[in-house]
Amino acid sequence: MSDNKRYFWLKLDESFFDDDTIAWIEEQENGKDYVIFYLKLALKSLKDDGYLIRYVGQKLIPYDVKALSKLTNTPVDTVTIAMRLFIEIGLVSQLDTGEIYLNQLNEMIGSETAVAKRVRKSRAKKELSDSVDGLLLHCNDGETKSNTEKEIEKELDLDKELETESKEKKKNSPAKAEPSLPYSEVVDYLNEKTKSKFRSSSQATQRLIKARFNDGFTLNDFKQVIDTKSDEWLRDKKMSIYLRPETLFSNKFEGYLNQKRQTFSNLSDMPDIPDTDELPF
Repeated sequence: MSDNKRYFWLKLDESFFDDDTIAWIEEQENGKDYVIFYLKLALKSLKDDGYLIRYVGQKLIPYDVKALSKLTNTPVDTVTIAMRLFIEIGLVSQLDTGEIYLNQLNEMIGSETAVAKRVRKSRAKKELSDSVDGLLLHCNDGETKSNTEKEIEKELDLDKELETESKEKKKNSPAKAEPSLPYSEVVDYLNEKTKSKFRSSSQATQRLIKARFNDGFTLNDFKQVIDTKSDEWLRDKKMSIYLRPETLFSNKFEGYLNQKRQTFSNLSDMPDIPDTDELPF
């Protein structure tokens, strides 16, 4: 049904450009171009909750520099440097599946149905009409007001009809019991170990945690992975940014779980860390 189509938009806080991360990016050479490129990525990934996904047939083909350049109409050099920068500071991640994920986008997405959009526009038109000098609309005042009210009433009736229809479907459909998963326990444990502030309410994080539980892993497995990778990465500036849900709870989870846990008495005992040039961009 066309009225069920959902529209999405990007919500920017008034302090967006005052944020330390954005301000720091702008300070870089060509930084303003990087911020514009980031906003273009954000808009392109709205419908998929911050994921940039490209399917060819049934196969997922990761976005490379040239594809991102074409997608956002941005020079290849700008894309190359910006993506390397975004990944390094944790603004963007590239998952093991090849998907690109914008870590902060969930907080910047707004949406509404087609019906709600039309009702909002109708109300705005009515308010504008009512604010115009009555003398200018004297001849058509009654007709304009009548038509506007009828339009709004139709939209509201349709909205109620869709809502009632949705409730009836839920009422008549057999209830599917969703298993209760310990999202908060997992994320709280990660925050405690890494001194972070990840949100257990994030849909992207919940999707990753649920996928691993569907694979048969347990809460203790999550804690073990968090412990293992925290011991390995926490004290290294380059790698500590990867102590986050989209890295730890990805398809590499089983490999991390079976990795022998190591503790180091000092930094000199830690293994060599790959250079940033080995990152995907």
